[in-house]
Amino acid sequence: MKLCQTCGQALAEQIETCPACGSEVVKGIEFVDDYQILEIVHEGHASILCRAIREEDQIPVALRLFTANSGVDETVAQRLKTELEELQKLPEEWFVQHHAIKCSSEGIWYRVSEWLDAESWGDLLSSGRLQDQEVAYDLFYRLAAILDGLHQSGHFIPHLILNDILVLKGELGRVDVKIDYKLSRFLDPKMAKPGLMLNNLLVCHPDIAGERPLNFKTDVWSLGRIFVQILTADLEIRDPRPAAKAEDFPKGIGVLVRSMLADDPDLRPHSMAEVADALIRIKQEAIETEAASPTETVGEIRRLKKTIGFFGIIISILAVVGGVFLFQFFRGSQNGKVALGEYANRYAGSVAFVVVEYQVQVDDMVVYQQRIEGTAFLVDSEGYLLTNRHVACPWLEDENLSTVVEQIRYVDKIPRFNYQMHLWFEGETAFNRLYGLGSSGELTDIYDLSSAYSRGGKPSLSIAGVARAPVRIGQMIKAPLRDDFAVLKIDKVPQELVVLPLDRELDVTKLQRLSPVIALGFPLGSRTQADTINVSVTRGHVRRTFENFFQVDTSIYRGNSGGPIIDDRGKVIGIASAVATEAAMAPLPVITPLSDIGLVLPVTKAVDFISDLKSGQVKWNGVIDFSVETKIKKITKTAIEGHWAAALDHAVQNLEESNDPSIVMAAAIIYFCTGDFDGGGKLLDRALSIDPDNHQARLIRYLVDRRDDRGLQNPHLRQLLS
Repeated sequence: MKLCQTCGQALAEQIETCPACGSEVVKGIEFVDDYQILEIVHEGHASILCRAIREEDQIPVALRLFTANSGVDETVAQRLKTELEELQKLPEEWFVQHHAIKCSSEGIWYRVSEWLDAESWGDLLSSGRLQDQEVAYDLFYRLAAILDGLHQSGHFIPHLILNDILVLKGELGRVDVKIDYKLSRFLDPKMAKPGLMLNNLLVCHPDIAGERPLNFKTDVWSLGRIFVQILTADLEIRDPRPAAKAEDFPKGIGVLVRSMLADDPDLRPHSMAEVADALIRIKQEAIETEAASPTETVGEIRRLKKTIGFFGIIISILAVVGGVFLFQFFRGSQNGKVALGEYANRYAGSVAFVVVEYQVQVDDMVVYQQRIEGTAFLVDSEGYLLTNRHVACPWLEDENLSTVVEQIRYVDKIPRFNYQMHLWFEGETAFNRLYGLGSSGELTDIYDLSSAYSRGGKPSLSIAGVARAPVRIGQMIKAPLRDDFAVLKIDKVPQELVVLPLDRELDVTKLQRLSPVIALGFPLGSRTQADTINVSVTRGHVRRTFENFFQVDTSIYRGNSGGPIIDDRGKVIGIASAVATEAAMAPLPVITPLSDIGLVLPVTKAVDFISDLKSGQVKWNGVIDFSVETKIKKITKTAIEGHWAAALDHAVQNLEESNDPSIVMAAAIIYFCTGDFDGGGKLLDRALSIDPDNHQARLIRYLVDRRDDRGLQNPHLRQLLS
């Protein structure tokens, strides 16, 4: 800003003639040190934003010149430099990069930042690009994902406004953004004179205006306000809540936005990750709704009629022939769609919602706890259900668990493992929808356990067996989903449930590309449920196949894991197990799940696994025992001391308490050493049933069987030699 020397009128830097008195005004700032000012982008009370280039390399940069009103001095500048060092740790893909805080030769403090070729929000909204819901929701998801990454780094931005979000010029069907994040919003909070947009936020934000402690949920409210500004194209809106409640507000996203704008922080989404997950679902629903709408216009119909009239009889003949073909084709296509719809309705009742919570306890105090939700489905009239191993036994995939246990043992404490598992079928009441109103987050606060199948309850639920994950590198390369399946067992099967038929002769390599399938499950778990269990169904196609998994384009989200993939014959051909992800390579990675690239585990191995269970073979239930090493040491020590009977008693007692593979092997060896070959043989068979690659068990089993003198015909020897 500069003043007219004749009348004292305040003018912008680029103005050279005073509009008040007509006097010529000296030119404004043209150089700051070795930076040439090319353009004044914005002038505010405390700073001037310029586009500039450095003379030596002609690289464009953004300069923010701090005016005398800013109060920036040596002390404030030093604080800004410290903050800048912290900001430089954030990924440059998502956040504006600030390079340095400097003082010019004329005593002007300024900040050097990267220059971004950005467009204004006004231009973006007037272009109509955000009227495409898919583009708008993709932008919203991108913002939520960036802020989720910021939260994971321990930072947040409660004063977020549209001016902090820079829209990068790029593809028409995509809106890329960067956030201009500052560790401290105000150079001096006591002297702050916020602009109009920031002031509008300050006076209406319930956390800021109410002087509540600011936290991550404060960001959620601010982001919800931005969503309303974009969807209503009203950039100067102050309080967004009336607009979000208006009848013409977009229905698909309305519920999410209104929850984000709740006055009570406890009623808002608990994290930005929840907001991002919800936006993925809303975007997918918008895509499916658009795909289901008719695409033929009146103009197209008229042009078609005109073309038919022009070509006359020839086209009529072709139309008849083509019509017969198309009728047969579409009848087959429609029959396939109808069949898939019938299968979805027939089997939905036999698809179950599963929640598992596990804990590590020390002296009856919980020191570590995690919870997961997923899907399972009934595959046998005796009560067997299929799901993923990471749903039934999530602790087996938890990389943090071993670290926690080691830390506990390091301080000479004894860790103890415990878990709870609950399951509900379609239509059963499962959720307490008052959760969040002063509740503690316990299972009983969130779920209605009275109607559930539960571990140790009535009706009962148990883990019948889990597949052992491959550990050899070659196996893991061939099976990237790591045989991720498990079998659950309920004690009583409701009469009305229909068993989902497994494809027992499946050859995954012969699946046809683009063959239709449906996926049943619970995308995003309890977040998308009402009071009762309601199974979601999505339609898609097989995209490509591999030796041990195949890819589908059905929508798969967190919560779908363990659900069935059903083909157009009504048979289950796979278990929804994972989705591909895209990761931004940066110090603070932002992981984007690609829900339409679903990875499916074929049911081939699960079919044999269930047959083994039904034939009486015992499988590992996946439950971990932190005291296994102590138990085995006690058995071994007792045996070495020559007390074989006592060692056998210890082994038998431990087998009653645990089905851990190490306990089974230890007991088998004790039986073998005491001459009880039949008892040892049965336990070795159990060990091999749990893990067919247990070569130690197979060798001992062969030694037990040597008495039959079958030589190379012995199956265990043949397996070892192979």
